[in-house]
Amino acid sequence: MKLKLLLMLLCGIAPAAWGWSNHTVGSYLALQDLPALHEAPLVEVEPLEQFLAQQYGAIAALLDEQERFARQHFAQYPPRPDNLKLPAVPGDNLRHAFLSALRINPQIHLAMVIQPLPGQDQPQREHLKAEQVMVEQTLSPWNRQRFIRLTEGEKVMPLAVLASAADEPDYGHDINLFSDNAGEVAALYGFGPQPFGDERFQYSSQAPFHMGFFHENPVVYAAAGFLERSWPHWRAYQYLGLARLAFATGHPYWGYRFLGWGMHHVQDLTQPYHAKPLPGVGLLSMLLMEGKALAGYDSDKHAAIERVATRHMEVEKYQAAWLSRLLRNGQRVHPMLQAYADTAQDASYPPYSVDYLRDVVSAQSAAAGAAFDEAIGQWLATAPVTSSFSTGNQVQRERYDHPQLNQQLFQLLGNFGAHSRSYARAGLAPSERVSVAP
Repeated sequence: MKLKLLLMLLCGIAPAAWGWSNHTVGSYLALQDLPALHEAPLVEVEPLEQFLAQQYGAIAALLDEQERFARQHFAQYPPRPDNLKLPAVPGDNLRHAFLSALRINPQIHLAMVIQPLPGQDQPQREHLKAEQVMVEQTLSPWNRQRFIRLTEGEKVMPLAVLASAADEPDYGHDINLFSDNAGEVAALYGFGPQPFGDERFQYSSQAPFHMGFFHENPVVYAAAGFLERSWPHWRAYQYLGLARLAFATGHPYWGYRFLGWGMHHVQDLTQPYHAKPLPGVGLLSMLLMEGKALAGYDSDKHAAIERVATRHMEVEKYQAAWLSRLLRNGQRVHPMLQAYADTAQDASYPPYSVDYLRDVVSAQSAAAGAAFDEAIGQWLATAPVTSSFSTGNQVQRERYDHPQLNQQLFQLLGNFGAHSRSYARAGLAPSERVSVAP
């Protein structure tokens, strides 16, 4: 069915790195009043190699346990090649072996930094440049952030570690992992060809780990089975197990950092454009567009592709620029800030589980997609369009007075906050710290 071609194009143009832009800022706001963090003692910064060396046996056992579970539980999961498992005896390069066993990009920097909130930088501290924190393919559009360098043994606030880590998976964790990608691991990791993503953007190969289309019509899956090949819920599962192990074995710095990595994938799925390939368009409309294109009238299809790309990109810039302005101006009370921190709905969700991201987060986000898409369209009919994140000053003409869009945004950012806290509680609860796997 030619519907596959349309969906491949639509998934291809999705800006896969954008899931509410900077995850650190949203995480600070969502988690700032969580008692398990607010009351936690400072943690001591340690290099990854120290955690790996001291807990090598337990880490190897955990990763093997997670692999067995993943093969049984996650649909379309590509089994890890056996030669990637951690060997019984540790080798000379613990970091490379660990990252390879996780099947993430071994070229990531894993810099020891914290990212401050906008307007709260510490200019007297040493900073790292973006290229010292992110791999090259992810440097754009993330070129306005500040990274305060941490030193081994330094004591730091748990919230700062966790919130900063929540942005890290966009720094190259999932870049070039597929067999048709460039790089040293493409042919080694066993993921097969990249199912979707736009080859025009270097970072787009991360899309199948940061987007999840779990709630499409069966006809869509029959025509485009590649949509089922995505694994953000698996990444969240991996990192939660590592966080619990790190906490249980006396390595809280890495416990918070792993927890932030997993939280990133939960937060990504609160963005409707990460949960629906074409929000607001039903199956019959998709089929009609493809039928017209086959008959030589492809204007509707190209318009749909352009619409998805524009609306996804522009609403993220709108939200990011507005949030940054609020924080830089020192504003403390605002509906957007309150949305992240509002705990009123937290108790209405079930406790976090291995299927929570798929069954709760993604389902909620997919259901909100049509209304969100419509509100963005109404706003774009009157609002100025900016050219990129790096030219954020161009949006100063925006007055952010779009009630329908803002209402949708605040609801979705409320979901971002609630699900972030749910995941954090799952990793921080003392009763869970003795378990090495979810």
